[in-house]
Amino acid sequence: MSITINMKSNNIDRDVVIPIEWEDISVKYWGELSTIIKKHYKDAADNGKIEKEKSHELIKAQYVADLTDKVELNNSQTLSMNKDIFSYVTGLTRDEVNLIDVNKITQVIECINKLTKEYEPKGVKSFDFNGETYYFPSEFLRKETYGDFIESTQLEMYISDMENGRYDVLPEQMAILCRRADEEYDEDAIPEKAEKFRELTMDIIWEFSFFLTHQSKKLTKLSLMYLEKQQQVQGL
Repeated sequence: MSITINMKSNNIDRDVVIPIEWEDISVKYWGELSTIIKKHYKDAADNGKIEKEKSHELIKAQYVADLTDKVELNNSQTLSMNKDIFSYVTGLTRDEVNLIDVNKITQVIECINKLTKEYEPKGVKSFDFNGETYYFPSEFLRKETYGDFIESTQLEMYISDMENGRYDVLPEQMAILCRRADEEYDEDAIPEKAEKFRELTMDIIWEFSFFLTHQSKKLTKLSLMYLEKQQQVQGL
């Protein structure tokens, strides 16, 4: 679902489509938007101008809460961030944004804020993309997938080095672990496949994220059970 807002000011007259549902937003779009927000909070912390006054609505969502680093912005900092968000969402330059009616800016920001609703996973195990069906790995403990799982989780170490953090890692993890029914693992094909998966919508990304978290907890639990049994045997 999305809405269309008309921007009319001086030489600017265009309709802007604003997505307000996860299934309308690609992981690339959300990652870049999140990076804009994170930058403003980081700048506020680095400049020592931290005032517990106001935080942006977007950061209240569970999935971007880590962007704040326990920093809240004052009114001036929030307005500056909203300007960058508006510029990104509409495609207008910062100079063009200065010519837009403040009510239009408020309207767009309020639309984006609708994304603060927490995503509720449906428990899907596959998804369709570019006319093909890809499946989540059903069991990471199988011999042919365990090594792939280890490889995908090792990507977590590089999150801080990537431009859009976790939102750059997830498509690559999916490229490693999610396959068509007739697809064999091909390490050389992963980069191209990951780049394509950056166009996946956020509802699929969240489903995979929940799936991956569940499987990780499952493996951790099984590992602890194994260690406990080993200790019991050694204690006999």
